[in-house]
This record gives sequence, C-alpha cells and structure tokens, in this order.
Amino acid sequence: MGKNTSKSIYKAAWAEISVDGLEHNLRIIRSGLRPGTAVCAVLKADAYGHGAAGIRKKLAKKGLAEMVAVGKMSELISLTRETGDDGMRVLLLGASEAAELEANLKKGNIRLGRSVFSIFNMHQFRELNALGRKNGIRIHAHIRMDVWNSGMGLGFWEYIENEKELFSAKHVNVCGLYSHLYSSYSEDREETLWELKRFDAFVKRIHPDFRKRMTVHILNSALVFCFPEYAYDMVRVGTALYGLPCGGGGGLRPVLKICAEVFDVREVDMAAPLSYKSPIAAGRRKIARIMLGYWDCPLLLTQKDIRILIRDRLFCLADDPCMDNLCIDVTGSDDISVGDVAVILGEPGVSVEEILERNEIDYVHSEWMSMTAGRLEKVYL
Repeated sequence: MGKNTSKSIYKAAWAEISVDGLEHNLRIIRSGLRPGTAVCAVLKADAYGHGAAGIRKKLAKKGLAEMVAVGKMSELISLTRETGDDGMRVLLLGASEAAELEANLKKGNIRLGRSVFSIFNMHQFRELNALGRKNGIRIHAHIRMDVWNSGMGLGFWEYIENEKELFSAKHVNVCGLYSHLYSSYSEDREETLWELKRFDAFVKRIHPDFRKRMTVHILNSALVFCFPEYAYDMVRVGTALYGLPCGGGGGLRPVLKICAEVFDVREVDMAAPLSYKSPIAAGRRKIARIMLGYWDCPLLLTQKDIRILIRDRLFCLADDPCMDNLCIDVTGSDDISVGDVAVILGEPGVSVEEILERNEIDYVHSEWMSMTAGRLEKVYL
C-alpha cells in the first residue's frame, strides 16, 4: 500500500471498515439458512473493534440484520445514545439487575420498547416483573437456557417447572429463548451435536402456545455453517459477520483494516534510543515512524512477532511499541517515505489468520486481533 491519497482521510492512524465486506459476509451466512431465518448481529466489545454505533447504523440503513446484541448494560446505553431509534431491537446478552435497569430507565438511558433483556434465573425474572409492576411498564426478555445447568441460565427442568409463571407475568414479556454452547469452539463436533439434540428435545417440550410467542436461537458464528438445521428462528453472528476465523464458513471477507501514515523516515545511529529498550550495537539503520501504539491495538501490538506492511512488504519493529507510536526498521528500503500507509491488520501478510499462526494463538481468540481501545477513528467505506 503506497501513499494516503484519500481526500477523506487526513489522520495519523485510522481503521477502515468495509461495508461491502459486511454485506458479502451476511450473504454467505444467509445462503445456508432457511428463508425467513432472522440474523442477530453481535456488537459486543464495540463490535469486536469495528465500532458498534457505526456498524449498527450501516446494518439498519441497508436492512442487513433483524436484531443486534450487546454484552453489557453500558454497551446498551452507549448504543442507545449514539444511534437513535432505527427500528432494530437490541438484545442484552448479559444479566441485568433490576436496580441497575431501574436507575437507567429513570435517567432515560434506555429505550424500553427497543431493548430486550436476558433472564438467567427465576429470582432475576421475579425482580424484573416486580420492577415492571412498580413502574407500570412491560419489559421484553429472552430466557437464557443452560444445557448443563451450570448457572449460566435456566436449566431445562427449571424452565418446565416455571413455564406457566414465565408466560402469565403481566410486566415481563418473554419473547425469546436461547442458549450458548461453549463446545462450539471445540473440534469435537460429536459433543456439540449431542448438546444441540438435547436442546432440540427441550424446545419440543415447550407448550405450543408459548413457543409461538418466542424467537428461539442457539447457533453462533462457530455453528451457523456446520449445523444450519438447528437455526430455529434466528442465529447470532459476531466473528463470522466481521470475517474473523470462526471454525468454518469459507469465503468470508475481512471487514477491518487498521492503518497509519508514516510521518517520519530517517537513518539513525544504532546507539540512539528509540523506545524502551537500551541502545544496541554500533552502526546505522533506517527507521520509519507511525503514530499508532499499543493503546490503540493493545492485544495486537503485544504479541511476540509483530509485522507491519508498507508498500506490500513486511517489516519488523525496531523497538518495543510505545503507547502512541511505533518505530519500524525499514533498513535497505530506499522507496519508503513520509506519507506511505502502513497496514497493521487486514491485508495479506497481516491478516488475522497469519497473525494467529505466527503467534500460535487459537482461532477462538481471533477477535482479540481486532479489538481497539476506541481511539482509532472508524472510516466506513
């Protein structure tokens, strides 16, 4: 990649988000599903570093997803403030305490009609119903089910014993039910299939009148390509949506590219301190500087083998990353100059897959590569 010639990008460092890539990945995801299956786009952790508000706006504008999901109350509040009412519901995948919800409702931080909360146990359900009764409101909720009854949701028998109470409550509208299978990230598909069959047997025991009222979903990015027959009414996709490794789904495209402009190139004495390391041997070397550091990409830039792509060639760092900048050893390259664009992530040589392989990181943690501290401005292309 050469000079930064885009008139809309005069920045030291930025993240490019490909809307075409989003659309392409959603076409791939939907192609294996039954017509009418809804897609919930997972926007937790700032949409895996892609910018939650910006991604939601693009999804809503183009009608690419039926729902979005976040992980924490703070993310729900932030998304509510930044995006306005676009007609899409937001599912909070984390547990929400009644007191926390009440405080934020009073502050106007939550759009109640567009927000859906997760029920993890009957105590929480009853507290939310009491909150609704106290304030004269109705709270929308999806029930989180736990295949193993380990505490991350209602067990199957707990649901069956309380089914009538769940659907007779006047102030909680149970409109969905879901689970998450941790085995989906394992290579043991037999175990995953066994868990899916257990969940399916449970779903078939739900009273037909109550089943009609609920959106049921269990497939995540790691399962949507392997077991589409268990899609039910909706699938939740995060890593697949952004083209990150998810254990399947060939043909997905990366959506994120992290870039910075070279602001200085010069030959320096080998004894000159560049960062945190002590000066080294005698001689001279050529150093390119960019204003992007470990606080912008904290996990990406703390790996043992960091490469930077400039003019389609890979270069190593000349010293440890600083909080705000990097020094790159471009010794022997006479064509590297101020204004060149350095790519940290998102092109051949610095793709997520190649970085994971060089640093011996399991694909399960691929989203680490794209999470940023929020300082990089997102440019949607």
